[in-house]
Amino acid sequence: MSSVLNRASRNFLWRHPWQLALAIVGIALGVAVVISIDLAMESSLNAFNQAGKAFSGVATHRIVAGDGGLDEKLYRRLRVDEGIQKLSPVVNGYVFVSKQTDAGFNLIGIDPFIEKSFQSIWQTRHNENMTTDWLTRLITEPNTALISEQTASRLGLNIEDDLTIDTDHGERRLKIIGLLSPNNAVSEQVLSRLIVTDIATAQEVLEMFGRLSSIEVLIDKHQPDAAPAPGRPAADTPSLAIIRKALPGNALLVEAESQSQAMREMTRAFSINLKALGLLSLLVGMFLIYNTMTFLVMQRRRLIGSLRSIGVTRRQIFKLIIGEALVLAAIGTLIGIVLGIALGQGLLYLILGTINAIYFHIDAASLMITPLQIGKGALLGITATLLAVLPPAFEATRISPVTVLVRSQLESGIRRLIKTANLIGEVFILGGMALAIGSGKSIVLGLASIFLLLFGFAMMTPAMTLMFMKLIERVFGRRSGILVRLPARMVSAEISRTGIAIAALMIAVSATIGMDLMIDSFRQTVADWLQTSLRADLYVSSPGEKMPGTRAEQDHRLKAKLAELRDVKMLSSVLHTNTAIVKEGVSAGAAAENDFTKVAVFELNEKSRPGFIFKHKADHTLWDRFEQQQTVIVTEAYAYHQGVKIGDKIRLQTGHGSEPFEVLGIYADYSGDQGHLAMSRRNYRHYWPDLGYSGIGVYAKDGVDLQQLENRINKLLTGQQSVQSDQAIYKASMDLFEQTFTITETLRWLSAAIAFVGVFSALMALQFERTRQLGILRAIGITSGQLAVLITGETGLMGLVAGLIAVPVGYIVAYMLIFVIYQRSFGWTMAFHFNPGVIYQGLALALIAATLAGILPALKMAQTKPAEALRSE
Repeated sequence: MSSVLNRASRNFLWRHPWQLALAIVGIALGVAVVISIDLAMESSLNAFNQAGKAFSGVATHRIVAGDGGLDEKLYRRLRVDEGIQKLSPVVNGYVFVSKQTDAGFNLIGIDPFIEKSFQSIWQTRHNENMTTDWLTRLITEPNTALISEQTASRLGLNIEDDLTIDTDHGERRLKIIGLLSPNNAVSEQVLSRLIVTDIATAQEVLEMFGRLSSIEVLIDKHQPDAAPAPGRPAADTPSLAIIRKALPGNALLVEAESQSQAMREMTRAFSINLKALGLLSLLVGMFLIYNTMTFLVMQRRRLIGSLRSIGVTRRQIFKLIIGEALVLAAIGTLIGIVLGIALGQGLLYLILGTINAIYFHIDAASLMITPLQIGKGALLGITATLLAVLPPAFEATRISPVTVLVRSQLESGIRRLIKTANLIGEVFILGGMALAIGSGKSIVLGLASIFLLLFGFAMMTPAMTLMFMKLIERVFGRRSGILVRLPARMVSAEISRTGIAIAALMIAVSATIGMDLMIDSFRQTVADWLQTSLRADLYVSSPGEKMPGTRAEQDHRLKAKLAELRDVKMLSSVLHTNTAIVKEGVSAGAAAENDFTKVAVFELNEKSRPGFIFKHKADHTLWDRFEQQQTVIVTEAYAYHQGVKIGDKIRLQTGHGSEPFEVLGIYADYSGDQGHLAMSRRNYRHYWPDLGYSGIGVYAKDGVDLQQLENRINKLLTGQQSVQSDQAIYKASMDLFEQTFTITETLRWLSAAIAFVGVFSALMALQFERTRQLGILRAIGITSGQLAVLITGETGLMGLVAGLIAVPVGYIVAYMLIFVIYQRSFGWTMAFHFNPGVIYQGLALALIAATLAGILPALKMAQTKPAEALRSE
């Protein structure tokens, strides 16, 4: 019997290649989107991890400091005075190859002989034969460096050639004395953006005289030095205790992996939101799979009835349908994996752009494929297919051999099921609302609430479709001809097919409307914030690592020159830096438990202060207290993520120990999703060394030609310093905003494409099922043109209904995204900006998608010959 069933299944499936192809496309696209997002995101974070290992190697801990770096005397004290041997000093900074602004490199300065025990990536197996001459020359010859063979080939350089680089302080030349060979794809990727020098050269090139970026620490727990003392926890070895005790106030001892974990945590919200968009595509694909499998079951109702009549059991029918679905899932998933890898390569560059713009810098990344990621995608594809096919499989097995032969029984059964689905949809909607309200700060549960809402409205879509069709018949039925009344009746009569297609299209369009409204609201909020915050006429930027001493003095001299310009009325300044924050209940000495926080140090004037948008009513004494007392104001994102309120005290680690700073206010800032503190320069200089300025705001006198003033300022600048007008910064910021949402737009349109395939699949299925009905219409006088218009009218109605339902659902999705998901993800609040154009775009999208999807089925149906159609059954 099994061979008969298999043969019957195979013969039937071969006669419907279009439906099979569309089902496979739906599975493949859903799986491809999920896998591509996972691959691209993991590859980006892995690139950051590997870049760190370029100089950390097998280091277990790292000593780091805020801006200003570490005093190199700390390294000598730990190594000589305290006797800790496995330490490796590092100086690193970002430079560019001259005349190639896109060719950024991480320049690292190391001690070549000490570094060897840390097994850094640049010390690969292929470089073990590196001559002593290389190491000696790095130390004894100034301005010498090592680069990879691939970099040398790309830049057309050979050994002994000069490499010209641009730093924050001008142009420098380095002599290439050796080429590094990678031993795998990972090391090749890292080395391609790496320049290795010795400590002294790096300090000179980056102007970090007497300073270190970090000290790598290797604690070997098998050595006596690392064995725990009696009564001491295993994690707190004598070496670590000595190091902690010796650290100055601006330094922390952290585990080597903690930075990677911090970066993952920083991008967690971004990653979750991307994966949710991928799952949305898979959800829309599930409707397509359900639609196709229902068609394949219903198209064989006579065959199933005959098989049941000759003794085939319900279980055998169920296994047959599940087996077919598994075959489709396997093929679709396999294609989806291949597509996902290809799509992942494209998404990787989009994700890298967003991460570089918002979070942290990643030099370069290549797509890394792991069995785990492929396995997750395959499991999702097969599971989604099986879940989508269960309803039609059960439907085929529960109908008796007699009723399975009658189409009307199916539609009457579906209408009864629609009432149940309507109730279930209401439960899902209520459950989604309850979950959104009661899920605290959880991003995952917030997204789950949106999915519940979408699924609930999708369950109610068939019932709402029937209501719309009844309304249309009542409005147009009495005064219109049969060709006007028929499309609405056709949609209602085939609700088992049209309802699912409309639901899939509704989900995609509502998600599009919701995303559009959210992005428009966010765009308008950011634009308003920028226009309020940019108070100066011109802004001078001084990028790069901030160091006390010579570099800070250069910034002060520049500021003095700016103040002397006759067209300048006043100045303001900002310093972006980091400082150690002492967590509650953690002593300052237990630095491993503390962390750095970003701090903006402001020197304000009467024109710059109104640029702060406070999220509360600001007291008139706020700015006096900000300048005179030990206080800070915090960004909205910082307050949300850290649970900080006005009046709370934040303890910061200073050179004189930890000091409390009272929170005076909370203000809007959309420059980063982790937030930061802001304090007056007077407060900062009382506890920390002078690091100069990151930016200087220039306020011109009335009537001054700003372009001429900008030209005069440009003549005062050196290195990477630059000057821009407030309008130029506004435009660049808005361009960056658009760039960050490029990937969101891409994924959203992929979901819409899957929904388009779903509508097309449903209409193609109707073509086969209505052959006899359409033959009768042709036989009673309906022309081919009228039949095409009839079918196009039906598809237009399907699109119209999907659009009308999607508009309110889209607004609900937008509300949830703005006030639940984005606040939980980034800590920002933004105003809901109503854009009527989004409604028209959503309706147009639904109508156009449905109409285009119906063109080919309409043409094929119009070509139906009455005689052949009437013989089809």
